[in-house]
Amino acid sequence: MKRVVLALILQIGLFTYAQEITKVNNATGRQVIAGNITEEEARTKAIANAKVDALRKAGVTEHIQSYEMLYKSEIGNRFDEVFMSDMFSEIRGAVRKYDIVKIDKGLDEYKNFYVEATINAEVVLYSTGKDPAFQVNIEGIKQGYQSGEKMRYTIFPTQDCYLKIFNLYENNASLIYPNQYEKSRLFKAGEKVTFPLSELIDGYTLEKSTKEPEKNKLVFVFTKEDIPYIKFKMNQEGDQITSFEDISTWLFSISPDRRVNYFIQFVIY
Repeated sequence: MKRVVLALILQIGLFTYAQEITKVNNATGRQVIAGNITEEEARTKAIANAKVDALRKAGVTEHIQSYEMLYKSEIGNRFDEVFMSDMFSEIRGAVRKYDIVKIDKGLDEYKNFYVEATINAEVVLYSTGKDPAFQVNIEGIKQGYQSGEKMRYTIFPTQDCYLKIFNLYENNASLIYPNQYEKSRLFKAGEKVTFPLSELIDGYTLEKSTKEPEKNKLVFVFTKEDIPYIKFKMNQEGDQITSFEDISTWLFSISPDRRVNYFIQFVIY
């Protein structure tokens, strides 16, 4: 989906709502270069494995498979496996940020080439679980749209909250709300709000960026405080381009009791 409204750009300050921060040094991850895996892909996978090692060293040992799925999804474009699973209620911490210490290459005992990453990481540890009373009803998004068709939908929150919406399509990710024309605002509990927010726009025009049907995945992140997202760059088409890694890092820096997340798929034909 090339764009859902006109040019999207918004410069905002970074703020993450986190709890205890644990610093982990020299977490390592290794990936063998085999089959169709390129050296660059092996490097990315080695870093993902190093993140999982950092979580182990920080004491986050429960549901480690959920973390492995999260970080591998950053590589394989398997976002739906992450957001449509129960992992959000399982995860008890996350890598908030990391620095690469070194990248090594070599041969293992089986004569396989490998890439090994060593990182220093900051791990967020949650002391609370999700708030079951914090929910939002989202209505009006169809499973499929024709290219050029317009989208409208409504939200209905149970608590006062703020909202960020991300779109994941093909190998791309973008922040689609807030934007230049639809500013961040407080959504009141019990208030039914229709998007687009502007009365001057009768719907978001959906356009394919490929010849084949295009799968789009919307990630709605509702938070109890206004927590800005700034890890994006505007491209020539006016989209606020980001990455799934940056989205997940930002999202999991927010404790589960302060946010609620929804994942909705649709196809543009």
